[in-house]
Amino acid sequence: MKIVLFIVMVAFGYAPTVQAWTAEQLLEQVRDRDEGDDRRSRMVLEQTLSDGFVRTRELLMLEKKYGAERKAVLYFTAPADTAGTGILMFSYEEASGKDDDQWLYLPALRQSRRIATNSKEGPFLGTDFSFADIERLRVSDYVYELQGTEEIDGRLLHKIAARTESGLENPRTGYGQRTVWVDADRQLILRDEFYREGRHIKTFEVTGLQEIEGYWTVTEAVMTNHVQGGFTRLIRKDAQYNQGLADRFFNERTLRSGIQ
Repeated sequence: MKIVLFIVMVAFGYAPTVQAWTAEQLLEQVRDRDEGDDRRSRMVLEQTLSDGFVRTRELLMLEKKYGAERKAVLYFTAPADTAGTGILMFSYEEASGKDDDQWLYLPALRQSRRIATNSKEGPFLGTDFSFADIERLRVSDYVYELQGTEEIDGRLLHKIAARTESGLENPRTGYGQRTVWVDADRQLILRDEFYREGRHIKTFEVTGLQEIEGYWTVTEAVMTNHVQGGFTRLIRKDAQYNQGLADRFFNERTLRSGIQ
């Protein structure tokens, strides 16, 4: 019966096909996946140091799409020693060749400063994430090799090896190699291993995923530091899409005055 059904499907043009993606195509889909016109989220950064000490920060994150470009602002609300700190990010179309821009506002200094491209490998406010880690994926940073599929937590993922064309560390990210596992259906990286000078230094893993308003949303992720020990957990407590966020939120003036 199954054979007969298959023959009928072929005869009427309904034969099943298997999509053969290249590594670059898979990552381009991750970079360009639909995340709505804008998104508003409440976030928690929970950092556990190697000695077990836990440090927690709370923040508001606003994101908005401008055609092929995106803008985002992260505004810290707690604890008191980081409240008022802000990060503004402009993500340009990769084909333009422009490096993404980031500005950091520290209330103690009462001024914002642009983060230089070669400084983005530094830790993001002392956590195990770097400033480069929170930027939008840039496919042109590496050359890729598709290494088949691998099942992780019940999902069949594409495993991709990435390395710089020169074999040296990427001057923007500080990584010479990466190994990523991509969920093609959801267009998400669910695991990412980072290497510097051939040494495995960090691992990013998605530990919580939920479909919210029709969009697959990472609700929890962990960056583990294999050099210093410890890890940072990123928790998205709330996500609201297509809120009609005003353009005024995405400039340096708002970064200094805070989001009202």
